[in-house]
Amino acid sequence: MTEDETLEPVATDAPEEPAEGAPSEQGDLEPATPESVAETATEFLGGLLQAIGLQAEIDATVEGNSAFVDVTGESLGILIGRRGQTLDALQELTRTAVQRRLRARVRLLVDVEGYRARRRASLADYARAIAERAKARGTEIELEPMTAYERKIVHDAVAEIDGASSFSEGDEPQRKVVVRGE
Repeated sequence: MTEDETLEPVATDAPEEPAEGAPSEQGDLEPATPESVAETATEFLGGLLQAIGLQAEIDATVEGNSAFVDVTGESLGILIGRRGQTLDALQELTRTAVQRRLRARVRLLVDVEGYRARRRASLADYARAIAERAKARGTEIELEPMTAYERKIVHDAVAEIDGASSFSEGDEPQRKVVVRGE
């Protein structure tokens, strides 16, 4: 980015009008409509990608009370990062920006090139295999630290296996799942 280029600020010192139905105080935020979340997230991500020089298509959908934004294009691995760490940061940045613009709580999932769907499927398969192994051995198997999102996927997959259970232990960011065979 050159000195002449600037990014549109997410928050300014000037007061913004709160989103319809949202209180003016940040303390007790009402949920925003998923449609407004999807629209605002698409706008924010479009500007961000343009600012860093990446060309991509951004598609937003709404399911229930959540907004889903999928970014597709060529050479977007940089947005995913190692084991999705950059994608997690991109999602948090986008969620925070949208929440500030709308002055409301938001439910938002950002994905790049379907990474989250592929990761969810492979993690669930891995968790079921570990549950079967723990069940066959009658022991506990400790997995590597994971995000809360990944731990939920593992717990759900292990719950499908009769004779196996799981629980989380440890503190963030080193919190991990332990799978127990019964």
